[in-house]
Amino acid sequence: MHSLSAELQRLFGRPGQDLPDPFPEAGCALDLVGSEDRVWAMVIGLAPGAGWAPVAALCEGVMNGLDLPAPAVSVAGREGFRVWFSLADPVPLERAEAFLAGLRARFLAGVQPAHLSLLPSAVTRSVPLAPAREAGEGRWTAFIDPAMGGMFADETWLDMAPSPERQAELLAGFRSIGSADFLRAMRLLEPGGAMVPASVAPMAGLVMEPPAVPAAEPRAGLALGGGFVDPKSFLLAVMNDPSACADHRIEAAKALLPYFS
Repeated sequence: MHSLSAELQRLFGRPGQDLPDPFPEAGCALDLVGSEDRVWAMVIGLAPGAGWAPVAALCEGVMNGLDLPAPAVSVAGREGFRVWFSLADPVPLERAEAFLAGLRARFLAGVQPAHLSLLPSAVTRSVPLAPAREAGEGRWTAFIDPAMGGMFADETWLDMAPSPERQAELLAGFRSIGSADFLRAMRLLEPGGAMVPASVAPMAGLVMEPPAVPAAEPRAGLALGGGFVDPKSFLLAVMNDPSACADHRIEAAKALLPYFS
């Protein structure tokens, strides 16, 4: 089995649903609800209009406020971002819905309902699984490093096919939520539960700067201008700027490498 298919199966597969191997360019639909209405994976979708900040706040709240494993994050093209929760053991659909509703109330209260989706639900029980080429578009969905999510604040997609090997390496760093941790988090999220500390959401303000070069004077000739608020565009500009020093261009290329073949 290809490493990407194996990682997707480990995190999001369930008994009775074997994911394709190798994973197809068109992606596939992931069934979130199995037999007897049991749920193995959950997804919160945030539309492009919501921006990156709520995604970062949710990730920080889950990790620091609930002490749960970091959720996986994907860019979903025209659908914005998706935040993925993997369960080590299945829970009833009603329990999964309560968990997602609790996350929404604690960490996403300011997001407009039209910009938010909680899956699975009684209406929708499947979700497109990344990575995949968007139909009719020269764009790709893909899992990303949440610490670099600000790069995709304005463009929630990749312009090139992501490397399957690098997608697998990224997913290998995530783990499922264990039963004890899930129950503990539910006690915090249920109405009347203990207060969850507000997240400072450092990822929401991520700004990528070129690395400092020891004993080097600041370069006055960097032909980039100022005002970059999109780290992805900034990194691409540094990588392609002939006036930038080689160290800066190499570091920018290395930062972008996980997202491209």
